[in-house]
Amino acid sequence: MSTSNSLRVYGLLFSITLLLRVATALPLEQAGYMDASYALHVAENLARGRGFTEDILWNYLDQPAGVPHPSNLYWMPLPSLMIAPFFALLGVSYRVAQIPFIILSSFLPLLAFYQSRKIFQRDDYAWAAALLTAFSGFYTVYWVSPDNFTPFALTAALCLLAIARGIETSAARYFFLAGLLAGLSHLSRADGLLLLAVAPIALLLRPHSHTWRHVLRFTFCVLLGYLLLMSPWFLRNFLTVGSPYPSAGTKTLWLTNYDEVFRYADDLTLTRYLAWGLGPIVESKAFAAFRNIFIVVFGDLQVFLAPFAAIGLWQLRRQLELLPFFVYAVLLYLAMTLLFTFPSWRGSMLHSSAAWLPFLAVAAPPGIDATVRWIARRRRTWDARQASRVFRGGFVTLAIFLSMFLYAQGIFGALVGGSSDVPLWNQRDAEYAAIAHWLTGNAAPDDMVMDVDPPSFYNVSHRRTIMVPTDGVAAVFDAARRYRARYLLLRFDHPAPLNDLYHQRATVPGLQLVADFRDAAGHPAFVFEVMR
Repeated sequence: MSTSNSLRVYGLLFSITLLLRVATALPLEQAGYMDASYALHVAENLARGRGFTEDILWNYLDQPAGVPHPSNLYWMPLPSLMIAPFFALLGVSYRVAQIPFIILSSFLPLLAFYQSRKIFQRDDYAWAAALLTAFSGFYTVYWVSPDNFTPFALTAALCLLAIARGIETSAARYFFLAGLLAGLSHLSRADGLLLLAVAPIALLLRPHSHTWRHVLRFTFCVLLGYLLLMSPWFLRNFLTVGSPYPSAGTKTLWLTNYDEVFRYADDLTLTRYLAWGLGPIVESKAFAAFRNIFIVVFGDLQVFLAPFAAIGLWQLRRQLELLPFFVYAVLLYLAMTLLFTFPSWRGSMLHSSAAWLPFLAVAAPPGIDATVRWIARRRRTWDARQASRVFRGGFVTLAIFLSMFLYAQGIFGALVGGSSDVPLWNQRDAEYAAIAHWLTGNAAPDDMVMDVDPPSFYNVSHRRTIMVPTDGVAAVFDAARRYRARYLLLRFDHPAPLNDLYHQRATVPGLQLVADFRDAAGHPAFVFEVMR
């Protein structure tokens, strides 16, 4: 195919995806969850010239001295960096924040199209792979959300493609590019650091093609590109907290349940973790191993694509273009399961495995055809070629339908049941506006609040907010005293130790109920004044 025809095909595919992304972005009116709210909050501070600063505390892992606090010591800064210029030019709003994510996410199907065409020299496979990437089930709503799904998926997938190209051509420039892309991936998500190990491992798996000298040289090129991009961020961290790599995230290695991420007590240590016992530790890893496979099957492969992708990946197991993907997939799965056990199945695996999508989509069409051929050999009435086209088209159609259904269920869930005319996504935290208005009339401007979603409440109220600790009432008072928080918001989503207080089965001396509200589902939301 000529260059001009190729450009037209890529332009058409980009336009189709862009229209889809705009259509799925428009109904969203707010971040909808804490990760995206945090990116918006930091981006606003950047746009206003305040630098990497947060007016909230959403965890106590680094024992923060107070508020304001240096931002991005746990979550990485690239989503906020992407949003900030648009805020500076167009003003602060959720709609403005979506713009870079709408545009960048429209490139991801192009990677699947390119990779599939390169491997198979077939446009029918390439279009199927691209459409399966565009209509990607649960991810449909998150591609246009101001979070790290889009930047990480795009940069990590490009990094893997650059490594494959480097191995194929033995050209150092591709490994240097891979290092730059690994840096961008790391700026999106902390586990982007794993990408640095992909190139040397992939090179060592092809010993007949590269000597040790090649391995060392190309690994150096990756590290050079990575450090060139990451050094400013490491310097910022060193000047801010005295370490290029803050320790807050690594403390999650020692969790015994996910809620401990939000503990006030600084006791997430190896000693405490080992005291938990070998049995619970092994059980937690086994559970995570199962749940992370479940996430890939249901999240990345929409269930019905799983067997076909598995067959296709087996067929492509010796394909050079997919070697870096195979290495990265194993590294990510093992790191998430064995190291970041609890965060992995509570969201981290879904975020990080988004980078797998273009590769899994490439593997699905040949897997479908292989299955059809296997059946056709046993059913002589089948025309394998025609049946393959029908089934490939059918599964792409099913992916489109399922993606739109899941999107509608998440965004317009109440409409599906006919009980509301407000999109479900936009009902989240609906009580915040009323609470913020009450605080404006009844609290001092600098009175701090405790809530389970500090960035989301801050984005509505612009009132400094800290996390409600999950390790009991005493911790609530300790945190309130240390950071001078005056009000506690107790909502339907609340720490388990506060269950009795929330359900009004008990009172707590020192917590005085001063206001109550209702969320969009009719659940009570209480405002307590912390009296001591």
